[in-house]
Amino acid sequence: MGLPLPRLPADYMRIPDRLNLADATLDRQVRAGHGDRVAIYYGDERITYRELQRRANQFGNALARLGIGRGDRFLIRARNCPEYAVAFLGGIKAGAVPIPSNSLFRPWELEHSINNSGTKAVFTTPDLVEPIRDVRPRCPSLKQVVIIGGPGDTGPTFAELVAGASEELAPAETHRDELAFIVYTSGTTGKPKGVEHAHRWIVGAGDPVTHIVMQIGPEDICFQPQEISFIYSLGCCLLYPLRVGAAVVLEPARFEPEACLAAIQRYRVTLLAAVPTIFRMLIARPGAESRYDLSSLRFGISAGEPLPEDTYHEAKRRFGIEVYDFIGQSEIHGYMGNWSGLPVKPGSVGLPLPPHAVSIADDAGAEVAPGEVGHIVLRQDNPGLALGYRGMEDRWADLNRRDWFYTGDMAYRDPEGYFWYVSRSDDLIKSRAYLISPKEVEAAIMEHPAVLEAGVVGAPDPILGQKVKAFVTLRPGNEPSPVLAEEITERLKGLIAPYKAPKEIEFVADLPKTATGKVLRRELRARAQTGTA
Repeated sequence: MGLPLPRLPADYMRIPDRLNLADATLDRQVRAGHGDRVAIYYGDERITYRELQRRANQFGNALARLGIGRGDRFLIRARNCPEYAVAFLGGIKAGAVPIPSNSLFRPWELEHSINNSGTKAVFTTPDLVEPIRDVRPRCPSLKQVVIIGGPGDTGPTFAELVAGASEELAPAETHRDELAFIVYTSGTTGKPKGVEHAHRWIVGAGDPVTHIVMQIGPEDICFQPQEISFIYSLGCCLLYPLRVGAAVVLEPARFEPEACLAAIQRYRVTLLAAVPTIFRMLIARPGAESRYDLSSLRFGISAGEPLPEDTYHEAKRRFGIEVYDFIGQSEIHGYMGNWSGLPVKPGSVGLPLPPHAVSIADDAGAEVAPGEVGHIVLRQDNPGLALGYRGMEDRWADLNRRDWFYTGDMAYRDPEGYFWYVSRSDDLIKSRAYLISPKEVEAAIMEHPAVLEAGVVGAPDPILGQKVKAFVTLRPGNEPSPVLAEEITERLKGLIAPYKAPKEIEFVADLPKTATGKVLRRELRARAQTGTA
């Protein structure tokens, strides 16, 4: 099918051999004469591109004071703040390798990240430093802990480190395939994996999302109420907007619906990026669209988990915006989705973003027929794909078969080529020999007006093999009861096949999630097996 694409820039997907990610985002705007534009909104601060470049240059130069040079790794553990962006960009510009680390990572995850990467220094804030102090004796590579916005930790503070450093810094002449940064996955399957990304990622992964899904330019103000340690946020609410001269909003506090709505109004946000849970929590606020001026919003984008169909329709009705769902992962970022100009099929994750080659394959790498469930696979030569998992070469090799990279996601294609997400490969439920998508059942349950979220897993059953069990959280003002469970089950009969309906519904206060907001179905499966809530 001929795809209705927006007008793409002349340098779309052009990746030179010599490429520095910081130069291709921040410096690019200053060179173009856009230094006086606002790059970051943070509270009352308005940080221009020129000022951000000045601070990043100072930081890049100051790294030498800590003995950090080209290829050396350092970790950033902080909530969203200008220093986070300064450290990330300045480090990359100098040729060092930053590691954005989620503030919710537990001590054992931090210890693994530091030791696996060989981190030399950690930049963190007073409220988040204690776990670093706890694991430091077991981290031989870690030489320095630098505190942002507080007293030093046996060394200089962030402000003291950069004080007096030169404001001029030429970007390191890094190769397109050279390591630029590492992100550690949020641990849905054991130890976090260190996903290594090259400098080419900003073009290979970034250009399709920026210009096809986001369709942003210098007039846009982008906001994602999640930490930029999450690769979705790192791209969509920092690096991709900077590459095209747009502004970003950084909020230090964790997501809270009213604060998010207030930020949209205050900064006149044009693009809201979030996970489905956040969109659901926003539309659950009574009268939000009348209590806040949200007229600046052009549209929203959603990723991290599939966007339920009812959430798509409710956001459109309440806020007057389209929310374009797309799919990605830490190993690349977004590679398939919906976008303005493309007919949206609510519930579908859309089409591959040109020029990404994406297919549905069986275990052996053969393409499957439309309508048949298989693995989502990407061509191994995709320029946005990660270099690999640090120290886990065998695990990376297991995902690369023939010419394809196996994403771990299952889906099928309809006759028009749209992809429909089914589940992670290890989340599929097999009941009476039928394969059941937990996502399909969850979406149907969330059609009920009392339901906020649902998590569906297979529970052991001596006759069925596995029975479908649903864990359900309710919207404010609703109380769990057997009557409500029966009402939800009855409603499902008109939405999905009877064999897919839950045999058991358990109401819970909240669902276990990763640091990036994904439902931890392995924890729900464990609860379903033991019968403990």
